[in-house]
Amino acid sequence: MVQKLGESEEDVLHSLKQGNVSALSNLYKIHVDQLYGFVLKIAKSPTLADDVVQDTFIRIWESRHNIDTSKPFKPLLYTVARRHLLNLLRRASHEQVIVSEIKQYTTFSENVTDLQTEFLESNNILNDAIRSLSPRMRDVFVRCKIDGYSYKEVANEFGISEGTVNSQIVKATKSVRKFFQTRGMTTLFFLFFF
Repeated sequence: MVQKLGESEEDVLHSLKQGNVSALSNLYKIHVDQLYGFVLKIAKSPTLADDVVQDTFIRIWESRHNIDTSKPFKPLLYTVARRHLLNLLRRASHEQVIVSEIKQYTTFSENVTDLQTEFLESNNILNDAIRSLSPRMRDVFVRCKIDGYSYKEVANEFGISEGTVNSQIVKATKSVRKFFQTRGMTTLFFLFFF
């Protein structure tokens, strides 16, 4: 012990309560090595153990007015250190969960962005394919496949037979399919129309 001759732990704690920095220094010298070993066993990290030990003595200093000088100091010191370490570990665990959730969201967001990009690309290709059709074939195809009208409704609208509508749809579908195939998007085309 580094205490002055004849000075009890209770006397040192009284001095600490009165704001005597050398009393804190004295307690630090007495307990630092054992406290560090205790914290290191739990923390498994020398850096974290150092931080916890330093923070523990800072907390003791900040709450020195509440110390009961009639009770042994060591249990108080170890309780403060253990609680502080557990709070840090809990916070670190919580932060890992948050980081994990952010990573999952980022991955999901990237996947959504990829899907949106693919959709926009395929939509542009579809529009280009439709524009490449003859005007009448384009109108019939858009009414049936895009707008969802029946063959009968389209036939009445354009004054043609349902057979002609069917023939126009077959030709337009082949043309659009070929347009998609030349761009390597055959499966996407089938998802849209079949």
